[in-house]
Amino acid sequence: MQSEPPTKPTSNRLLVIAIAVIAAGGLAFFAYQFFFGKHEAFVPDKNEPLPVAVVSIVKKTLFRDDQLPGEIQAYQDVKVYPKVPGFIKWIGVDRGSIVKKGQLMITMYAPEYDSRRNEAAAKVAAAKAQLASGQSKLESARARWREAKAKLTGDDSTYVRLKAASLVPGVVATNDVIVLGQVVDADKQAVSTWESNIAAADHEVSALKDTVTAAQKSLDDYSDFASYLELRAPFNGYITERNMHVGSFVGPLGSGAYSEICRIQQLDLLRIVSPVPERDTAGVLPGATVEFSVSTFPDKRFKGTIARIGNYLNVSTRTEPVELSYNNPDYKILPGMFCKVYWPTRRPSPTLFVPISAVVATALETFICKVKDGKIDWVKVQKGQTMDNLVEIFGDVKEGDLVAKTGSEELQEGTAVKPIAQTPSLEPEPKRETYHMPAQ
Repeated sequence: MQSEPPTKPTSNRLLVIAIAVIAAGGLAFFAYQFFFGKHEAFVPDKNEPLPVAVVSIVKKTLFRDDQLPGEIQAYQDVKVYPKVPGFIKWIGVDRGSIVKKGQLMITMYAPEYDSRRNEAAAKVAAAKAQLASGQSKLESARARWREAKAKLTGDDSTYVRLKAASLVPGVVATNDVIVLGQVVDADKQAVSTWESNIAAADHEVSALKDTVTAAQKSLDDYSDFASYLELRAPFNGYITERNMHVGSFVGPLGSGAYSEICRIQQLDLLRIVSPVPERDTAGVLPGATVEFSVSTFPDKRFKGTIARIGNYLNVSTRTEPVELSYNNPDYKILPGMFCKVYWPTRRPSPTLFVPISAVVATALETFICKVKDGKIDWVKVQKGQTMDNLVEIFGDVKEGDLVAKTGSEELQEGTAVKPIAQTPSLEPEPKRETYHMPAQ
């Protein structure tokens, strides 16, 4: 028997494979058209204006309260030192004592005081004795001068008469006239000598008078020394420190040599010192009322009055120190307490404001996206201070101009836009009573 030949692949199987491939490709094409082709049909027209939310530039008066740190100080604060070294004999105050101006607080004693005063008194007595001796010499010289003057007068008168008589021959010997003339010359020399002695004695007396005056001044200083041994309160205040006791040796040289005996502070009137930023210094007005709070009474605000202005700026912080005065008769507020000052920041006249989001700040410029004639116009501005959700702007803009509420560099100049007006979030200005203008 003869076997049958092997079966060969037929064209039907190839046809089936081709149909399957074609079908799969068609399904993929229709699927792509269904999911992606229809989105391409909704691409917006680039010439159509872009919708942009806009707000109007508004004019308002800047008025807000800034919290600034404050330092509470006593109005007067004195560390008590003696004027002269010595020992404390009695001290009548201690920490917590209330004192009145002029009240005796401390008495001292200085062992060397009596000896130094006696020495000064002895110098005064010695100077006065020398002065008396000099005055006596002066009077003696004047007496001798008067005697010499009288003798000169008599001898000169005799000489004149004798000389006249010698003109008659044989009446007076010529030698007698010559001798008497020499006596007159000697008298004149004696008078001149005593005049010189008087001048020298008078000069010596003047010098001794100056010595007596200086010695007396030194003695008077030691007399004042007694008052230095009593220390009195320089003002009404409160003793906040006491560092010395009876028997302690103290001196006037201050810290580094001796500690202060005690410290007195005026607490019924306080200073609240606050550093006001440079941008707010124009609003500092003496007499205005400003509120502050302390951590001891966190739910209460106190009112102080602007009393003193530094009139200079701290170079490192660019702030001006401003002092408030606060009457504190019950001592509720104490120096050193942590303090917050609610500083009122305000402008004297209204300025222009936009939402903070409307201002675009780049490394090169600061601008807003102003909408003018349906197109974006970049306007350079300078930012001022903020108030709530708004910020001051200064530039070529005016009240009522429309700006993009949210500015962006993507809103290029000249871009056509469709403004969508929105009401800016502007809360009404609250009533504020924390800043009272002083009477003009």
